[in-house]
Amino acid sequence: MVACLLSFSITFADTPGNDVPQTIVSDFSSHFYHAQNVKWEKMDSYYEVTFDQFGTTLFAFYSEDADFMGIANYIPTSNLSESLSLELKTKYSNYWVSDLFRYLVNDQPGYCVTIENGDQKIMLKSDGSQKWNLYRSVKKS
Repeated sequence: MVACLLSFSITFADTPGNDVPQTIVSDFSSHFYHAQNVKWEKMDSYYEVTFDQFGTTLFAFYSEDADFMGIANYIPTSNLSESLSLELKTKYSNYWVSDLFRYLVNDQPGYCVTIENGDQKIMLKSDGSQKWNLYRSVKKS
């Protein structure tokens, strides 16, 4: 679920020196030592770090107590299971996909998708099951 907040993130800091605790930076560096283009963001109650590793953009999440919470990466719609893809095509045929990513929290996979049309933006989440659940809906102004 933490990864679903990606689409609603607001940038706070670009470097680890800007209020990101050293314990978090050290833990990140020890687990993702090939990371490049590292950018940190402070959210309400956690830290998000965006980085490139081996040609893939990844997002990692840490609690304020430096606990690793999970990781996420963008994926193409072709990487969805047939049932998730079919549900998007049939139930949300008048929407387009603006964001789609896979996440891992405690080694449990899940997906978040943001779909939108001219009137609204909807975030759906699947926790590894074969159906989407509404996470958030926002009317466009």
